[in-house]
Amino acid sequence: MRTAPRRISGYHAWRAAAFFPALEGLRGIAALLVVFHHSRSHWLWGWLEGWNGVTLFFVLSGFLITTLALREEDALGALRWRAFFVRRVFRIIPVYLASLALYVVAVGAMGIAAGHRGPFLHALPWYLSPFPEVPFFSRTHIVFSLAWSLGIEEKFYLLWPLVAFVLLRHRARGRLGLALALALVLQIPIALGSNGRALAPYSAILVGCVLAFLMHNRSSFAHLSRFGSKPFFLGAVALLVVVQGLTHVFHPTAPGFRVAAAWYYLPYSLAAAMVICALALRAGWSGWLESAPMRFVGRVSYPLYLTHPLGLAAAGMFVARAGIVSELVYLAVGLALSLALAHGIHRAVEKPLIRSGKRLAARVSAPALEQVAPRGIAPATS
Repeated sequence: MRTAPRRISGYHAWRAAAFFPALEGLRGIAALLVVFHHSRSHWLWGWLEGWNGVTLFFVLSGFLITTLALREEDALGALRWRAFFVRRVFRIIPVYLASLALYVVAVGAMGIAAGHRGPFLHALPWYLSPFPEVPFFSRTHIVFSLAWSLGIEEKFYLLWPLVAFVLLRHRARGRLGLALALALVLQIPIALGSNGRALAPYSAILVGCVLAFLMHNRSSFAHLSRFGSKPFFLGAVALLVVVQGLTHVFHPTAPGFRVAAAWYYLPYSLAAAMVICALALRAGWSGWLESAPMRFVGRVSYPLYLTHPLGLAAAGMFVARAGIVSELVYLAVGLALSLALAHGIHRAVEKPLIRSGKRLAARVSAPALEQVAPRGIAPATS
């Protein structure tokens, strides 16, 4: 029988926590939401508005990356930003390229999603560039257009460490103020026209960054630690469910599920941040997110996000369209195939390359570690 998670209530316990298992489960939920969104039976699952899972990913990314950077800065005196870039590259690019190669084979050679073959091959240079979001935001709905979110995150990972941890090194108020200001300012372009759609998602990541800054500060942590209680956790979950439900009622997206409303990102991201806060504190009744099945989905969530359309397409070739029973079978088969494919990429590509990235990052940061060593602070691991 699984025991309940041990709640983190003190600041020292928070700073000592090196891993947040429930957040791995939450990442799994975000990925599953996207899978449901892309299933062919949208008439059955559309009410879930699974595209919100991408925004949940963004908030999670901002929180985890900034928390890691803050702790490394405290341990070493500064963020090893070159090593950070190396780890990010090895974490993101290999799985991305392996997934893109699978799409080239499936669409270009095997005839899966044959109707998308021409537009997909035309968009391939964009997918191989630093701007994979262009096909998505240029109103071209094709397979692999979900790579748009990787374009957003890649540029965030490139700029944020340099701005927040190099230019604003040890300036807690300055970078917190910058994150808050940017989260608000980046919603202005989308309020003025559709061209702002590519900027607005950064607000969700920045909300996660703001949460990380507040959790890292002793005084603000004392207030946020209340979210580790059951009532606060349930309230945060209820708020997120309500906000997600409102996206089904008010439709903040344009055709192709491109966010078109300036009022969407901040409310949803704030609700998501409260849930993330509670789960990071291991709130009561959150233990099911730390279960082995949920953590498994969370571990393979990145390749699952990129490749699940292939698993769903393969399932569609074997399960004919019919009623609810047929669609449930289709989804079960598609999900099983998608998880198997994601697990294979995770084992063959993701894990080995992450290890390689960490080894290379350690060599890149060796001079910095030698400079810090006399202070007697143990290097942070990541």
